[in-house]
Amino acid sequence: MLQFRNLTRAYELGGERAGVFGVSLAVPKGCLAVLAGPSGSGKTTLLQLAGLLDQPDEGAVLLNGQEVSSLSERERCDLRLRHLGFVFQAFNLVPVLSALENVMLPLHLQGIAEAEARRRAERALDRVGLADRLHHRPGQLSGGQQQRAAIARALAPDPLLVLADEPTASLDHAHGGPLMDLMAELAAERGATFLVASHDPAVIARANHVFRLADGRLIEEEHL
Repeated sequence: MLQFRNLTRAYELGGERAGVFGVSLAVPKGCLAVLAGPSGSGKTTLLQLAGLLDQPDEGAVLLNGQEVSSLSERERCDLRLRHLGFVFQAFNLVPVLSALENVMLPLHLQGIAEAEARRRAERALDRVGLADRLHHRPGQLSGGQQQRAAIARALAPDPLLVLADEPTASLDHAHGGPLMDLMAELAAERGATFLVASHDPAVIARANHVFRLADGRLIEEEHL
């Protein structure tokens, strides 16, 4: 599904060299994989490379066997829109739109007809337990509900890969655990692939694959 081949992306941070260096790994289809490590270990850099938001200095990113990191900006933008889903730490829901309208937004950008976009958005919100919150705006939802709406928005277009950056960081333990259970269930039942960056032990414990990073290098890989 997703492969990194000898990825290096270096930059200066506080006068020191940071980034990722010579990372190779493979994330299989239909799993919940976690990039684990402390702050500064390279988790977010790898997530940005996987999401085609950045390009490596060396190496390659492959999605479904296709080398995608060297595509043009227009091609990468189109691939992000049609094949990648994103779940952000701060939810990033549009505050003036309802949960339903937020989930429909990427479908509209794909040119999907209104009726079909609504059907798919309602189905996605129902699956994450928000069927009774379709017309609530983000400010009317709890933190856990907002993150569930963000997951529904990521999944509604049926992406190949969903990328999540510290998705439980803004949630307490009571909401973070069930959220990760939901991601694991969705990976299993829909064949969706999740790549999550986190240092939260509760997140790591629910993963099928764990890639442990330190100082920008892959130091351990676990298959659970």
